[in-house]
Amino acid sequence: MVEEKDCVSLAVESPIQIFVGTQQEQMLAVKVLEYSIKKYASMAVTVTPLFTAIHQAGINIPEPQNPKLKPKTPFSFQRFAIPALKNYHGRAIYLDSDMQVFQDIKELWLLPFNGAELLSVYEPKDSGRPPQFSVMVINCEQLQWNVTELVQELERGRWTYEQFILEMAPAEKIAAVIPTKWNDLEHYTAGKTALTHYTDIPTQPWLTTQNNLGWLWCQEMLNAIQEGFISEKFVREEVAKGWVRPSLIYQLKHQIIDPRELPASIFYKDKLEFVPPHAMKNINNMINNQRIPQFWQKNMIKIYALARFLINKL
Repeated sequence: MVEEKDCVSLAVESPIQIFVGTQQEQMLAVKVLEYSIKKYASMAVTVTPLFTAIHQAGINIPEPQNPKLKPKTPFSFQRFAIPALKNYHGRAIYLDSDMQVFQDIKELWLLPFNGAELLSVYEPKDSGRPPQFSVMVINCEQLQWNVTELVQELERGRWTYEQFILEMAPAEKIAAVIPTKWNDLEHYTAGKTALTHYTDIPTQPWLTTQNNLGWLWCQEMLNAIQEGFISEKFVREEVAKGWVRPSLIYQLKHQIIDPRELPASIFYKDKLEFVPPHAMKNINNMINNQRIPQFWQKNMIKIYALARFLINKL
């Protein structure tokens, strides 16, 4: 079992409080992320899925009427509720669910704000990318955000959607000081990477066997199960719900770390029978928004899976 650690001065807020932007169908990824965080942490840590905390707090996040302003994911606006969830006290760390940690998260927790309201990941000038906000340290005392009011201001035109989400415009004082090793996109270098971000949804290791770093995430999942942090029953339940790929069960049974080493029959079974949640939502939107004959509605998922399989064979 991952030990809870609390070797910290009384002057430092404890435990480290991490809020994760996620949906119900991503909870296996969240649990592996939580395991990886606590594995390396030298302080006590709490990891809270934002959708759970927001529901329990009774916070309402309205959805804009303007289609151009609607959140791209169900959790896009969740991060703006964090200061309220902390009663506007202390600090908090925000992470996306599709991540894995390899170093002590205390490094982020102890970063000084120096007057900033929010700390983001630093991007070198030659990276071609703006500062990243999928990893943030939030000054909950300075950010007096009310997520309902912020969304209303968004709809009134105070910000564009891109400014609101991609630039975190509601925060006026942002310091891009978090080292890039804390948001290594689809990359891992042993001894250097502090956090790998599986940001490409179609190739996330719990959804497909074809991620080059799939072995890295699967090894952590197997470790978490071996230590009792995650149960095999939980994994099987997530598979049964259609939220993660069925081949994970075969990997568990045969202790295969690298999913690319799975038998071809298991690989093709995934391709033919499993439709990832994000693709399922696209199919449902097509059904809801168009007049599709009932026969095609009933078989659309199978048709989609077969088409995807044939495309991958080309």
